[in-house]
Amino acid sequence: MKKKYEHGFIEAATSGGAVYELGVKTSKKDKAIRRIAQPLTEKHWRNTGQAVTKLHRIYRVAEYLYKRQRRNK
Repeated sequence: MKKKYEHGFIEAATSGGAVYELGVKTSKKDKAIRRIAQPLTEKHWRNTGQAVTKLHRIYRVAEYLYKRQRRNK
């Protein structure tokens, strides 16, 4: 008789390790970038039909600031 597991049980059991760790690191990095970008977006971007290019620039600046924070001093 074959064991019947609930949906997603095997994937959850086998998804540990490097792949899971990479996902967590990426998630934390993206969250940190969003935190840096939030005050910039409040100051410089009004969500009133303007182009999204300014928003993309703000996020690029936030990424640069994040990388700069992580540099060795």
